[in-house]
Amino acid sequence: TETNAFSDEDIAVLQILADQIAVAIDNARSYALSQQAVKDMREVDKLKSQFLANMSHELRTPLNSIIGFSRVILKGIDGPITELQQQDLTAIYNSGQHLLNLINDILDLSKIEAGKMELAFDEVDLGEMIKSVMSTVTGLVKGKDIKLERLVPDDLPTVHADPMRVRQVLLNLFSNAAKFTEEGSITVEAAVQPGKSGRPEVLVKITDTGPGISPEDQKKLFQPFSQVDASPTRKTGGSGLGLSICRQLIQMHGGEIGVESEVGKGSTFYFTLPVYQEGTPLPGTPEEDSKRIILSVDDDIQVIRLYERYLNAKEYQVIPLTDPTHVVKRARELKPYAITLDIMMPGYDGWQVLADLKSNPDTRDIPVIICSIVEDEKKGYSLGAADYLVKPIIEEDLLNALQRLNPDGGIRNILIIDDDPDDLRLLEKILSESGKFNTTLAEGGTEGWKAIQTSPPDAVILDLFMPEMDGFTILEKLRSSPALREIPTLLITGGDLTETERKKLSTFGQQLLQKGSLSERELIDNLEKVLQRLSPRSNRENE
Repeated sequence: TETNAFSDEDIAVLQILADQIAVAIDNARSYALSQQAVKDMREVDKLKSQFLANMSHELRTPLNSIIGFSRVILKGIDGPITELQQQDLTAIYNSGQHLLNLINDILDLSKIEAGKMELAFDEVDLGEMIKSVMSTVTGLVKGKDIKLERLVPDDLPTVHADPMRVRQVLLNLFSNAAKFTEEGSITVEAAVQPGKSGRPEVLVKITDTGPGISPEDQKKLFQPFSQVDASPTRKTGGSGLGLSICRQLIQMHGGEIGVESEVGKGSTFYFTLPVYQEGTPLPGTPEEDSKRIILSVDDDIQVIRLYERYLNAKEYQVIPLTDPTHVVKRARELKPYAITLDIMMPGYDGWQVLADLKSNPDTRDIPVIICSIVEDEKKGYSLGAADYLVKPIIEEDLLNALQRLNPDGGIRNILIIDDDPDDLRLLEKILSESGKFNTTLAEGGTEGWKAIQTSPPDAVILDLFMPEMDGFTILEKLRSSPALREIPTLLITGGDLTETERKKLSTFGQQLLQKGSLSERELIDNLEKVLQRLSPRSNRENE
C-alpha cells in the first residue's frame, strides 16, 4: 500500500529468491516428466515383451501344421509322391524351419534385453565342438566350389562356457560365411592367447573369401535388425539379428567378438572365450550308486526332506536343490532318473524352470514330475504331468516322449485333446504311422473331459491353453479323481508363456493348494507310482 516500500537491496534479494524458486519448480517439473517417461518406457518394454510372446505363440501354431504335415507327406505316410512334389514339399518344410529360426532369434534377443537369458557354464572341448559344427556346415556349402579348412591344434585347452550357446555362435558365423561366399575357402582357426585380465583365452577365427565388408558397414554389423545390404532386392535373407545375438552371448561369457575385413579380400570374424582353469566350479560327477537319483527342486528344504524320508527307503537317492535358477546346470551334471518340481517358488517359478529344461537338448528327455505341497496343512496336490512338448512338434520328440511313458508297451489307447483341428489331425497321423497306438480325438477341453469320463484312455496328450476348459483344468479334474489320477498326461504348449498366462498359472497353482485333497502319504504314493512307471526304462539302461 506504500510507494517505494521496498529498497533496492530488498528487490535484489527477492529477485534472487524468485529466480531460485523458478529453477526449483522447473527442476521438479522436469523430474516429474522424466519419471513419467521412465514409467512409459517400462510399460512399452512390457508391452513389447508381451507382444513378442503372444506373436511367437500365434506363429508357432500354424508353423506346427506347415512343418508337421510337410514332413508327414515327405515320409510317405499319406502315400507315394512324385519327385516334383518332393521338391515342392522340401521347399515348404525348409521355409517353415527358416521361419521358426527367425522366431527363435527374436525371442533370444528379447530374453537377453530383459536380462532373462540364463547360461549353463561347463568345461567345453572347443576343438571337438568345432569339428561337430563343421560336419553341419558341409551341407551349407553343398553345390558351391568352397573348401572347408580347420586349423585347430590337438592340445587346444578347454574353455569355460555354455556349450549350447557357443555352438549357436559358431553355426551363425559359419552360416554367414557360407551365405556370402560363392567360391574359395572358409577357414576356422583356434589358438590360445593372453587375455586383457591376464587370464588366458582361446581366440577363434572364421575367415572366408567372400566380397568383404566396407568400414562403414562394419560399424553396424553387430546392431540388432541391421544388415549390410538392407535393400529388398538383396540376394541373401535374414533378420539382421544373428550377429547381434552372438555379440551379446559372447559378452555374457566375458569374451569379445569382432570382424576384420577389406572389400574384395574376404572377412574374418573372431571371438574369444576364457580358458577353463582349475578351481572354476565345475559339474561334479555323481558317485556310482545303485540308487537312482531324483533331483528334487523346491524352495522349502523341509518338503525335500519329506521326499528323502520316503524315497530313500525305496532305493532312490534324493538330491536337494532350493535355487530354481540352477536346475538346468544341476540336471546336466547329475543326469537324474527324474526331477520333482515345485511350481510355487518365489522369483523363478516352476513353469519357467520346466521351459528351461525342455528347451535344452541335454535335459529335455529327463522325466519331470510337477509337485506342489503345503507342509503346514499336511495337504498337497500333484499335477503329475509326465512330459512337456513345445510346438512345432517333431515326430521323434513325440514318439520318444511316449516311449518314456510306455517302456513296457502297456499304453495303447491315447486320447488327444486340442482345440486346433489341424493339430489333432497331425498328431493322429504321427501316432497312427508308428503302429503302436490307437488314437481318439477330442476338439476342445469340454469334449475331451467327456471322452475321459466315458472311456478312460491309457494316456492323454493335452494342449495347455484352450478356450472354455483349458488343459490345467482337465489336469485338476484328473488328479482329484481316484479312478483317473494315474492316467499319464503329456502336455503341449505353443511356446513361451505371456505374463498374463504366467499369472493365470500361478493363480491356478494357488487354487490347487487351497483345494489340496491329497494327504502327505497319498502325495508320496502318487510320486512313487509315477517313478515305478518309469522304472523299466532304468532297468534297461542298467542292463
